[in-house]
Amino acid sequence: MSDTGRQRLATAAVCVALFAVPLVVHDEYYLHLFIVSGVFVVAVLGLDLIVGYVGQLSLAHAAFFAIGAYTSALLFVRLQWTMWLGLPSAALFTGLVALALGSVILRTRGHRFIIITVVFAELMRLVATNWVDVTRGFMGLPGLQVPKLYLPGLGAINIASKERFYYVVLVAAVLAYFACRAIVRSSIGRKFVLIRENEPLAESLGISAFRYSMIAFVAGAALAGAAGSLYAHYVGFVSPDLFNFSYVTIMLIMVILGGKGTLLGPALGAVLFTFLPELLREASHWRMIIFATILIVATLFMPRGIIFPLVEHLVPRRWRVRNAGAA
Repeated sequence: MSDTGRQRLATAAVCVALFAVPLVVHDEYYLHLFIVSGVFVVAVLGLDLIVGYVGQLSLAHAAFFAIGAYTSALLFVRLQWTMWLGLPSAALFTGLVALALGSVILRTRGHRFIIITVVFAELMRLVATNWVDVTRGFMGLPGLQVPKLYLPGLGAINIASKERFYYVVLVAAVLAYFACRAIVRSSIGRKFVLIRENEPLAESLGISAFRYSMIAFVAGAALAGAAGSLYAHYVGFVSPDLFNFSYVTIMLIMVILGGKGTLLGPALGAVLFTFLPELLREASHWRMIIFATILIVATLFMPRGIIFPLVEHLVPRRWRVRNAGAA
């Protein structure tokens, strides 16, 4: 079979498998994990643009995720805007916040950039905690709902069930993947990589590191905001806990061990590292030790991550060169 034939067969198999998940997985808990992993796919694709393609280690991504969740939640609570309006609004507002933050910090590099993103995330957590008149502090914002989906000829469809909301998240993850792939395969994506590999050379060629870092930063934050909106309406509640550092830690694990700068690796990493802690739960006291060992070994001996190197051995070279973008 030709490479093209194998590519089409593999793509069809993946599509069928993704579509069939709610038909095969009847356990509510595991279906919940699939939905959460899909939300993380949207978020970590945005983080991969920043960390993997531009090479800036941002620790503010969980804050952008939480800002998107709060934006959508407040629009629902205060203005009765459904998720269909709240999600794009959350993405837009989070992008604007990233634009304002990036105009201040994207001229810095290294540890200064990292420290400022940590400070920003902590400030946002304090705002969510202490601005009680708006955010209700630790009480959070409850009662968020999943809206009905109106389709021509079919009328209103209730998508509040896990089986149906899974498809909403799946569509969002697929759209996010192809949007990011379009960016990284364009001239913008090639400039991202040049900045990551040799910023002085990029500047000498007339490529503004600030400008293109800003594009990645804003686009990545907007995706995090969209993911936060999905998550908020899915769980029906938001609180300052969303700003916890553990969220950005797990997102970085998904990107780095999935294979940063590849898109496909972080997307698969989001699924794997959503399920892995739960699958290791059977190991009881050994679960965290096993998980920590995997992280340490992979970090020390697999700098390209775990997922993407495996994919390289499973797909034809011509296909992966064509689809890896600027990886």
